[in-house]
Amino acid sequence: MQTAVLGTRGTAWSPETRLYSDGVVIGADGAPLLVPPHGGLRRLPGTGYLDPASGPLTGAAVPTADEVDAARELLAATELPGRDTPYRAMAEEALVDIGVLTFPNGAAVAAGSPYWRYVWPRDAGYMAAALTVCGRPEPAYALLAYVAAMQEADGTWQARYLPDGSRDVPDDRGLQLDGIGWTLWATWVWAGATGRDPGSLAPMIRAAVEAALAALDPLTGLPRASQDFWEIDLDEATLGSAAPLLLGLRAGRDLLRLLDGADGGGLAARAADGAERLADAVTAGFGAHGYTRRISGDGGRDASVAFLLPPFAPAGDDAVAAAWRDAVDATTVGNGGVRPGEEWTDLVTGWTPQVSLHALTAASLGETALAHRLLSWLDLRRTALGALPEKVTADGRPAAVAPLGLTGATVLLALAALDGRPLPTPAA
Repeated sequence: MQTAVLGTRGTAWSPETRLYSDGVVIGADGAPLLVPPHGGLRRLPGTGYLDPASGPLTGAAVPTADEVDAARELLAATELPGRDTPYRAMAEEALVDIGVLTFPNGAAVAAGSPYWRYVWPRDAGYMAAALTVCGRPEPAYALLAYVAAMQEADGTWQARYLPDGSRDVPDDRGLQLDGIGWTLWATWVWAGATGRDPGSLAPMIRAAVEAALAALDPLTGLPRASQDFWEIDLDEATLGSAAPLLLGLRAGRDLLRLLDGADGGGLAARAADGAERLADAVTAGFGAHGYTRRISGDGGRDASVAFLLPPFAPAGDDAVAAAWRDAVDATTVGNGGVRPGEEWTDLVTGWTPQVSLHALTAASLGETALAHRLLSWLDLRRTALGALPEKVTADGRPAAVAPLGLTGATVLLALAALDGRPLPTPAA
């Protein structure tokens, strides 16, 4: 059944051995078009277009020679991380994939398969940051502007949105607080790298900062319970929400100073105060348990401890760095990848978003041997079309959706750090 092959079944809670797609190509309507797995189809090198010599695919765009040349010239002109390294092919495909996963209206979907063909603020933030680092500010801004247009009246975001601009959501997952942090951070990265005025995004910035402050308990300083990147409901605060909110408050403080002058006005001061209270609460609360995922200390560590280290937070806290190294060790699976956290029930599948996140952290901390090991692991497990998949099976095969834009974006950010141009870190 074709829909099963392309990814309308399966769950995140048991090992997935199917590969839903080999990748994506540009469709005739400009939207991403899935390439079924194991079919031998290819893209024209340096572009997101299907190579017609590899076979037919209904709905694929048929580019002119000028369009092919323009795509290759654009790729050649980018500030591609890893260009002079063995990772060049992976970097090129990751950057092209981000472009293919972006609809003409700026909606960047997580992947091309059903159930993933939606805009997560989290994923879009990483993709916008990667485009910025690659010297492509215009498409980066388009991604940010789309997410800004989806913002709820209270300054928050739903878990994900349809890519049609309607502001509709595909299900009832509800609000996810980490989207506030990732969107403010990506906007801060874009504004700082380009020197451009973020004024057109000012309403989003102000509302997001207010939402971040409103999410904090006035007594504990911790955020209310919310789904984080695990996307399951808990009745307690998690580091996967608290750390991105801390990042967002620091980035929002700096963005408000760009908008309103050196002191940033009252909201910037409130953001700075909220960030300080949240930082103290994270240290006292999560730190008391060795920076476990849950504020109660249950469940062990997960990948979110990386959000308390560069490029998201200043280095210097040895306890956080030690907790991160312990988390990498504790979640490494038999195939060499990592699972999202210690209490993740699937003990054999490697998840590429977490592998690439740890590679970014390692590269940002100067732990180059670990960064190279993780990046090489990813490079060797791409699909036949060169795409980075969401998962890798116990026996080392790519599985589930491919490409996953979040993984590709994080790989590009890690490679930039290895190139000697790491992302800036908001000041504490």
